[in-house]
Amino acid sequence: SFFTIASLNSTYARFWEARGHLGTAMTESNMLAARAALYTAHDDSDKADAWRATLKNNLIRLIDAALFMIQDDRACILFNAMDAKTGKLDLKKQGLRASDKLVKTASSALEGEEGKEKDVMARAMDVDATILTSGDHVEDGCKNAGELHGRTAAIVGAYFNLIKFSTTPRPFVITQMGRTLVFLWVLSVPGAVLNGSPTEIIEGCFLVFIVTYGFIGLTLVDIELSDPLGNDDNDLETERYLEIIKVDIEKLLGKDSLSSEGKLLTNAYHVSSGYGSV
Repeated sequence: SFFTIASLNSTYARFWEARGHLGTAMTESNMLAARAALYTAHDDSDKADAWRATLKNNLIRLIDAALFMIQDDRACILFNAMDAKTGKLDLKKQGLRASDKLVKTASSALEGEEGKEKDVMARAMDVDATILTSGDHVEDGCKNAGELHGRTAAIVGAYFNLIKFSTTPRPFVITQMGRTLVFLWVLSVPGAVLNGSPTEIIEGCFLVFIVTYGFIGLTLVDIELSDPLGNDDNDLETERYLEIIKVDIEKLLGKDSLSSEGKLLTNAYHVSSGYGSV
């Protein structure tokens, strides 16, 4: 009983830790786009629009690559499959083939210029490089660019905190021994109950059912929540969150955004004859 509850509490805390890191990545992505739009809203020229479009595309590629790496259960093996010199996936090194679904998905999610794959860090550097070049495209440059770099770093930090859930699972020995003991204990319950009350068959069967249902149910819950990332029914809905983030980024940095139309800084004010108008 103690082991089951302790294990479930640990798994539940792990699940919400992952949700917290995912929330950080979502918040920082949205805030980076929002602040970039705000800090360049004073310039609605075509060059500024092109800079915002580039930042938007690089930011979306960053979260696309990050999502793939944390969503796919086997994506962690690609850490060691990427050749740093050529930017290509060394398939033989990890026993992979070009026809594998994982490789095809990785090539799509990590595809960069000139046919080279880009990992999450390379995508983050693209975002930072775009921010650094704001002075060449936006009049007076992007204000508070340091804050934007900090938000990029926060996104990468949240990504590495999330990736540990697939690269560092709970120790197998503890999991195996714990579940084995639980199942053995549950199997021994009928004998112990009937031995103590051999004449109370109905009451004994009811007690065995309740105990079995409770402990096996909690163990299955522990198994289901132990890996919060992936595509299972009870995993975090990272794909849905990604679509929400993409819509928000498009609204903030897209061609029809308020910053591109030069209305972002004035949209907060309205003109009227009433008290408190501006």
